[in-house]
Amino acid sequence: MFDRLALRTPFWGVITILAFAAVGLSASASFDAVPNFVEAAPLLSAAALIVAIAGWRLLHRELLHRMQEDESLRDRVRRLQDAMQSNVDGMFLLRAVRTAAGEVTDFEIADVNSSGAATLYRTREQLVGRRIREELPTPLADMLFERYVHALTLRTAVVEELRVDRRAVAASWLFHQATPTADGLAVTVRDVSSRKRDELRMRKACLTDDLTRLYNRRGFMALAEQHLRIARRQGKDAVVMYVDMDEFKQLNDSHGHATGDRALMAVSRLLRSTVRDCDVVARMGGDEFTILALDADVMGARAIQKRLDERLALFNASGELPMPLSLTVGHTRVRPSDTSSVSELLARADQLLYARKRRRQLTKAAEARHREHAPQRAPRRAPQLTPMPIPAEVAAIARAAAMALPNAASPMSSSMATMTPPAVAGTFLPTHAA
Repeated sequence: MFDRLALRTPFWGVITILAFAAVGLSASASFDAVPNFVEAAPLLSAAALIVAIAGWRLLHRELLHRMQEDESLRDRVRRLQDAMQSNVDGMFLLRAVRTAAGEVTDFEIADVNSSGAATLYRTREQLVGRRIREELPTPLADMLFERYVHALTLRTAVVEELRVDRRAVAASWLFHQATPTADGLAVTVRDVSSRKRDELRMRKACLTDDLTRLYNRRGFMALAEQHLRIARRQGKDAVVMYVDMDEFKQLNDSHGHATGDRALMAVSRLLRSTVRDCDVVARMGGDEFTILALDADVMGARAIQKRLDERLALFNASGELPMPLSLTVGHTRVRPSDTSSVSELLARADQLLYARKRRRQLTKAAEARHREHAPQRAPRRAPQLTPMPIPAEVAAIARAAAMALPNAASPMSSSMATMTPPAVAGTFLPTHAA
């Protein structure tokens, strides 16, 4: 305090004036006799009293100024504490724990507000004085410790969004900000879980089809580009398949759009169940679908098409829809050296699809023309049988032989014995007409 007092200009001005006055009195007293010095004593006493009063006044003013500054500082600290405690965000004041060599080994929680304590399922009293490696799970604590040391060393702030475990933190996503202080960090955390969920729903809404829950064109283009880039880097093949529903317009016109929607959902389920979980299935619009089969070649595409045909046949046999479904598939192979874009690959697969559809239409038209111009054949008739009479001699011999047999010889003998001669004589043996 006195060093600050000594720097003030009025104080040195008063001291200089009094010093000159004292020097002048001393010089006059040296030329006169001792009585002159005694006569000057009241003046010197008055000067000393003036100096004392001036010094006390300056000291009093300095003390008042210091008290005002201390009160202002306490008021600012109190306001900061109130703002910190009333903040809805979690706030932590961390102090670096160092070794004798100055190496940071941990961070101690010097202060925390109620929101920050609730984020860690604790109270303020339980956290103050504790260290982050003691209160947080090991993976999270190690990650935060490394980032805090880096921020404290380079005097840079950390701003990020963290995915955390709800068993340790009362949130699934946190906005995390750490700012270096004198020998520690001021950390702010905020629960952004609801915003992340909204972002996820919006992303799904932008990338998926509302009806079939498959990816839409935007989602397929984004995912296919990424997966193809990874496949080319790993040296693996892929297959792009284009699927089109045949006679979908006729289904809509004949049975209504509700039936058409059911057909679209049924095809989406068939496609999703046919391919692997790692493959990408999308509805490009209308009755067109696409498949990106990863780590697959032409044989893999044929296997997918075979499974799709089998499942489609089973679905048509179930009779779920009023008319059977038919699909046309075109596919193109993507080698690691193929640098075509996703749009170019889709155009290639689409050309193959419509070429196959034209061949199928031409085949159906040829079969219809063949049925129209084929000669009409007469229906095949069954051969007619004409009876032939048994000669009388043969009938007489058979009758005599039957009557000569004993009655108990066999069941057949008894049956033949009971036959009347006219019945035997009238028996006919059928034969083919000549």
